[in-house]
Amino acid sequence: MSQHFLLITHNKDVAHWVQTTLQDEAEIVMADSDNLERVVQLIDAVHARVVLCELQGSRLSQDASFMEGLTAAKPLLPVIALAETADRQSVLTALRSGARDFISPDMRPGEVISLVRRAAQREVSDPQRGNGGSEGAMTAVASARPGGDTTMFALHLALALQEQAPKDEILLLDLGVPAGDSLQYLGIEPTYTFVDAIRSLRRLDETLINTAFPKHETGLRILAMPEDALEMSRITSADLYVLLSALKRHFRQIVVNLGGVPASEFLYVLLGRTDRTLLLVEQSVPSCKQNRNLLQKLRDAKVDKMGSGQISLVVDRYLPSVPPDAETIAKGFGIPLLSTLPSSGMARLTMMNSGESLFTSAPRDPYTVAIRKIAIGLGDDPRAPLKPIDVGSGWLNQLTSRFKTT
Repeated sequence: MSQHFLLITHNKDVAHWVQTTLQDEAEIVMADSDNLERVVQLIDAVHARVVLCELQGSRLSQDASFMEGLTAAKPLLPVIALAETADRQSVLTALRSGARDFISPDMRPGEVISLVRRAAQREVSDPQRGNGGSEGAMTAVASARPGGDTTMFALHLALALQEQAPKDEILLLDLGVPAGDSLQYLGIEPTYTFVDAIRSLRRLDETLINTAFPKHETGLRILAMPEDALEMSRITSADLYVLLSALKRHFRQIVVNLGGVPASEFLYVLLGRTDRTLLLVEQSVPSCKQNRNLLQKLRDAKVDKMGSGQISLVVDRYLPSVPPDAETIAKGFGIPLLSTLPSSGMARLTMMNSGESLFTSAPRDPYTVAIRKIAIGLGDDPRAPLKPIDVGSGWLNQLTSRFKTT
């Protein structure tokens, strides 16, 4: 899905009806507040094509005033009123408040779809809404299994992007399980976290980023999940949309570590906002099975890009002499193979205990070389389809790689 509709309602039954009726037209984003400033912020964050705003009989005057403020703030954005029943008073109030049209659950689904579709097509570009093309690109690294391998990969991918473009603003969002491993690997104190950023949405600007976001000596910024993530239960999907939109305005590229994050609305929102997803899978039956299950859940949830060629497979700890080979694994998943990564156990362990990245502690290791090649593909055109990378896997290719990087 390439478009978003914003829904403002306090009624769970109405919300379910809208989700069911319009699920094939757009991603329905639920507003977590009817505060006008917050709603406008969310509209800009998701580039909403249409706003669906409920009028309730018990608070008709309040809802009408809100709709008037919304249409004044966003005069070019189609606003459609909705109510449980299409009585004359509600319809007149909606139209007088600036709504383009009116819908209710007693209408035929096809009629509702046609009406909303026409409203979305009539939308005129609003210069106040921002330009999605100017946003930074976001690449997610996902895996069904928690552990340090996904963090290791995402961290070094972000470091490699920073290395090849030192003047660019690059961010690692380390949201995987276990929490905050990337900072521990590099010996950086977690002075400001992902949850802190959620709480600071209203004042998230360049000054706050420069002073609060943890920074590596290369210039890479890292925003990690706190070890005590109890506050995560209070974070809404709307919070995530607004935060990601703000971060994309400040960073040219963002790498998101989602290793071990279970299938949930949190995961779906994050993956739905990425430009590309790299699925990290080990060459083992348990890893393949769990990640296939995760991929199916993403497809069932209709998460963006699951079927558009923007998800690629990376096979970790790969031994080419042991079946199944990487191509067979990729066919089983039904997604293109991007690359394989060698075990390099000694290099990884040394890195985790040294406080230095692999680019410092093991710059010629095949694992390090492979990640640099992947980063080059990401950096060429942040939104272009990724091409398979031949990183070499046998001992002869590894030896050749060492000579090439000398």
